[in-house]
Amino acid sequence: SKKVLRKLIQERRDSLANDLKQKKIAAIIQKFLGLKQYSDSVNLLAYFPFRSEIDTRILIEKALSRGKRIALPKVNKEKLDLYYIKSLLIDLEPGCYDIMEPVPSECERALPLEIDLVIVPGVGFDTGMNRLGYGGGFYDKLLREISPQAPRIALAFDLQVVDHIPVSEHDLKIDILITESSIYGLEKCTCSNKYK
Repeated sequence: SKKVLRKLIQERRDSLANDLKQKKIAAIIQKFLGLKQYSDSVNLLAYFPFRSEIDTRILIEKALSRGKRIALPKVNKEKLDLYYIKSLLIDLEPGCYDIMEPVPSECERALPLEIDLVIVPGVGFDTGMNRLGYGGGFYDKLLREISPQAPRIALAFDLQVVDHIPVSEHDLKIDILITESSIYGLEKCTCSNKYK
């Protein structure tokens, strides 16, 4: 079941030794920054790392320094509102579940249709591009509002990739999955015709 699989993968991810984890994260981020989809993007939707998730802060800082606009989600009841941030240091505050979220009074609201690349969080993935989320359904709702042309990219450790993720009708797939050892889905990514 999803619940059992979620727990199993999270335990695996939590048990990664820190120095090894940092090496893996560096490899994953380097692959992401080398993607044509990334260099072509202007308005990215990212997420602030939570617990043992891949640390996206380096990636966010690199993107901001290249003049890209970075939106982060803020939980608003049953849905996610998006805001562009200019800095990880001053535009964020602890929000729902103690995850750092944009401060609405400091940030410009981002419209889902402006987003041209999404970095999608998740607990687990399979090579069929199925995603196991955290169970809240937030991203499945949000991704329906974002242009289908915007590539959905997930960053994960190899240990988060399993043979089969049980899926239901409302679960949306990702387009590209990047781990420390591989990039999956690039050859089939129809979200944008502009890949290497």
